[in-house]
Amino acid sequence: MSALAVEPPSERVEHVHKPIENVSGRLGPWPTNVVLAQAGLPWQRRLSKAALYIPRIRYWEKQYLRLNDEELLEVSQQLRGKARGKVSLDKLLPEAFGVCSVAIQRTLNIRPFDVQLAAGAVMHNGGLVELATGEGKTVTASAPAFLNALLGKGVHVTTVNDYLAKRDAEWIGPVYEKLGLSVGVLQQKMEDGPRSAAYKTDVTYGTAAEFGFDFLRDRLKLRGGQAQTAPFWAPFIPGAGPAKMDPRVQRTLHYAIVDEADSIFIDEAKTPLIIANPTRPAEPDEQVVFAWADQIAREMKRDEHFTLNLKKDKIEITDFGRHLVRYSNPPTGKHAKAMDKLLESVEKALHAYYRFGRDQHYMVNKEGKIVIIDEGTGRPMPDRHWRDGLHQAVEAKERVQINMPSDHAAQITFQNFYRLYTKLAGMSGTLLPNFWELRKVYRRWTSKVPTNKPSKREVFPDKVFPTEDAKFDYVVKKTQEMLKTQRPVLIGTRTVDASKKLSAKLTIAGVVHRVLNAEQNEGEAEIVAQAGQPGRVTVATNMAGRGTDIKLGPGVAEAGGLHVIGTERHEAERIDRQLQGRAGRQGDPGSAQFVLSLEDQLLEGLGTARQDELAATGRAGGNRNWDEYAPLFKVAQQRIERKHYKQRFDLMNYDKHRQEMLQDIGADPYVD
Repeated sequence: MSALAVEPPSERVEHVHKPIENVSGRLGPWPTNVVLAQAGLPWQRRLSKAALYIPRIRYWEKQYLRLNDEELLEVSQQLRGKARGKVSLDKLLPEAFGVCSVAIQRTLNIRPFDVQLAAGAVMHNGGLVELATGEGKTVTASAPAFLNALLGKGVHVTTVNDYLAKRDAEWIGPVYEKLGLSVGVLQQKMEDGPRSAAYKTDVTYGTAAEFGFDFLRDRLKLRGGQAQTAPFWAPFIPGAGPAKMDPRVQRTLHYAIVDEADSIFIDEAKTPLIIANPTRPAEPDEQVVFAWADQIAREMKRDEHFTLNLKKDKIEITDFGRHLVRYSNPPTGKHAKAMDKLLESVEKALHAYYRFGRDQHYMVNKEGKIVIIDEGTGRPMPDRHWRDGLHQAVEAKERVQINMPSDHAAQITFQNFYRLYTKLAGMSGTLLPNFWELRKVYRRWTSKVPTNKPSKREVFPDKVFPTEDAKFDYVVKKTQEMLKTQRPVLIGTRTVDASKKLSAKLTIAGVVHRVLNAEQNEGEAEIVAQAGQPGRVTVATNMAGRGTDIKLGPGVAEAGGLHVIGTERHEAERIDRQLQGRAGRQGDPGSAQFVLSLEDQLLEGLGTARQDELAATGRAGGNRNWDEYAPLFKVAQQRIERKHYKQRFDLMNYDKHRQEMLQDIGADPYVD
């Protein structure tokens, strides 16, 4: 390095880039960090050690700013040689982060903040970081990705959808290329050739599901014998082709950085990744059981023919219900089932009616197909199906074409897949609510990284109304108030149906707005990006648009910034915080408030009887202080979160025992 930096700065003025000023001191005083790095709690030690790297990173950054692009590339190649020469990556961190910071400045014209570099150092050491919305997670991930890619074993950076994977790779890719690294992108339905090429690059961007499915597809190829090579004499036989090469597209799982880690590690953990055999439309005689079960479910009465346990999310048919099923002319023929299987089909039909709502859990598209809606993001997931006959029960409920259930060929949970990586890191704006679960399941500590600038967001207390109509009327009124000062408004709804109702009320009131939900998701990123313009009103289902920054338009900050209205609290506090985090990004002014009603679905967490009682109280109306009911929503949310945690933990244990059993008998734990 010294040979590259000996020339006087005056001789290379054209290459000197003045660093953009940052707000400093957000990581705490140096003496405090020295003490915490040695004696603090585990998550404090990680952040304090990362903070101590900052002066050395800035020193190397200053040295490398004097170099031209060719010399910068040479420095990167030297670091690559040291990393592959068994020099510890921890020792190379200050230099690697410094050279990466310079590349970012020259390519993107922004300078990484101290807090971003500290978060990157935590992730390099295999930690999880909570980094507030708008703090620049794509830039934060670039430095640890560059450092770990120097080993040549591949780095996987995961996002929540194909669009964000492609966007991030295109935006940050030139930074890696300036430093001599290659960048690849995984997209759905990509052929094996381009897919294999993407994995051979130094840094690969893709969705979490694609990485997991490629792992399973590779296992299936090995299971099918595709990896067997031809005998050594095969090339000498006339007409024989070349020996088969390794059919796998994925390299060894070395290092992963998971963006929106809460979505992947928590929300998606309830659903295993499954590769299923292709489905086909069911023949008329194959549909008889599903159609019969649907008809029986329509006739059954709750608490008479069946009971619904919301706490366990379980439906049980009573003796009276069993009697109804037995004497309801059950289907006969070659596709008929035994009585116990018929009872299971009826239970699935009851689940379709009482636990799955149209325009919340699924929608019916223009082709008449059932499309599952991701409850965490509000996005449609056309390639996913429910298992064990549940998807067919929903198809029968909606009177659309029923498709035969598919047999799965391979499966793995996100929990087990990501623990296969040698080193795992992640980042999100809302990880702390699941701090202990992340530690227990993934063996990772979560550190909260401070914002680059102090937050100016104002969060108002929840406001409660007796009915949904009264709630939406208030939302329209509040939106009109904000528009008088040209403040933009972002309204978050929990379901597609709620977004439609609210949109109708806004239209009647003459409020021009944009709607973003599972049915109307064209131009998602553009709509979200423009949500901060003066006088703009955006209605978005859940967190549609995650990963896209909302930047304030001219004059908006002076008027008070973006105002966020949540029309219903979600089943997880994290999703509420994600919505609130849209206001007041990077020190901007902003405000947020949740507006609730006694008819909100969340209150089912208190039990069916209590939910019905509260809804009846709301419909009765009267002159009450409805805000006194606000604490009940928090209690209901906590109960539902505990139930979901138990479901995730049960799935992990089931998958663990299943793999152990298959390994004991010499079978493939993912395929057999």
